[in-house]
Amino acid sequence: MAEQDSLPLLLGARGAVSRGAFRVRVAALRARLDAHPARRWALVCEDAGWFGAGLLALAGGSRSIVLPQAPQLGALKDTGVDAVLTDRPEAFAGLETLTAVESGDAARAAVTQDDATVVEFFTSGSSGTPKRVPKAYAQLRLEVEALERQWGAQLGDAMVAGTVPHHHLYGLLFRVLWPLSYGRPIHVPMCLQPAELRAAAGERSCVIVSSPAFLSRLHAYEELPPARQAAAVFSSGAPLGDEAARDLREKWGRSAIEVYGSTETGGIAWRAWDGNTERAWWRPIAGVDAEVREDESGSRLWARSGCTFEQDWMPSGDLARFGADGRFALQGRADDVLKFEDKRVSLSEMRAQLLEHPWVAEARLLLIPGQRQQLGAVVVLKPEGRAVLEKDGKLALQEQLKTALKQRYEALLVPRKWRFPAALPDNAMGKTEQARLLALFEAQP
Repeated sequence: MAEQDSLPLLLGARGAVSRGAFRVRVAALRARLDAHPARRWALVCEDAGWFGAGLLALAGGSRSIVLPQAPQLGALKDTGVDAVLTDRPEAFAGLETLTAVESGDAARAAVTQDDATVVEFFTSGSSGTPKRVPKAYAQLRLEVEALERQWGAQLGDAMVAGTVPHHHLYGLLFRVLWPLSYGRPIHVPMCLQPAELRAAAGERSCVIVSSPAFLSRLHAYEELPPARQAAAVFSSGAPLGDEAARDLREKWGRSAIEVYGSTETGGIAWRAWDGNTERAWWRPIAGVDAEVREDESGSRLWARSGCTFEQDWMPSGDLARFGADGRFALQGRADDVLKFEDKRVSLSEMRAQLLEHPWVAEARLLLIPGQRQQLGAVVVLKPEGRAVLEKDGKLALQEQLKTALKQRYEALLVPRKWRFPAALPDNAMGKTEQARLLALFEAQP
């Protein structure tokens, strides 16, 4: 036991924290929390190690844990918290805070977690409005157990490093709770550049917890840790593009394991392109049931597991079709199917048509509210398209893209407003939220 206690668990610029020292950290936090009257706590720690310690310490004693949409004071508005457990108390002036600091006066006794502890996530999804998603701590534990059954043998004792924040469900599970639960060392700082991942890994076997936004921007693959050192590369938040998936496998030598799900449903399915089979197909994670049900949007995917936000079956936000082997292919967002000018139109389908154009690298379509609703298109151009934009101007470029869409759609369904940013306005998880897209149309006609 003493030998296990001495093994490093947290790694970072400030040195290593051993397993034993981490248990003392959790016990000390629990003792201070037990002496505090607050019962509804926001957990906002920039340091992933302190975040993990805070999560384990808070998960007991009839407390509720609130994980705001962003690790900032403004994100706590209307969450009704009594106090904040944080390593940045200066950022939460006006609120009761408990500072995450080392304390050596706690025993090494194990601190247990209460499965009934409520952990509240806040997510905006596509609407831009924060949505409260409460989960029991038991659901997080069950999801971690499912991840270990699925990939634990592959990961071994590899160190976990991430390019995503830890205050969302994906980062919390993959970067913090999963490795803590099974004793894998964690690289505490978030890696913002490929070279930081390489430096973090050193000569170790590593697990990279990333996102489509990060993986799609990679070009110098030699800046990453060597592929032979990567026990696994995970990606979640949105589907990884075909080109990025191909480049990872062919230019670097390792395929990404994509995990599909949401805060509400938990993980639903996964895929990893082997270079031969179609990338479209997702395989349900062990312990998850999935099926399609028809509604006004089409064939919507439903999921059932012990990790869903609601009891029993829960609808996803996506349309899907199933193959004969139990795998499924996503068919676009259910909320992308809308009535416009008394016509039914799928924005995902229209997006797919735009992506076939040789000038288009990425695209999003949306309904712009106003006295008269209009369709808008946000298009990221390939170099060829950017050259047309610079030579002929925006109006000429958008007219040519409109002409391409008119080959399939009636003129009244073709977007009237167009924007051509250098990149999509993604958040830290690689998701393009509706509010960020709408903002592109607010500043100019």
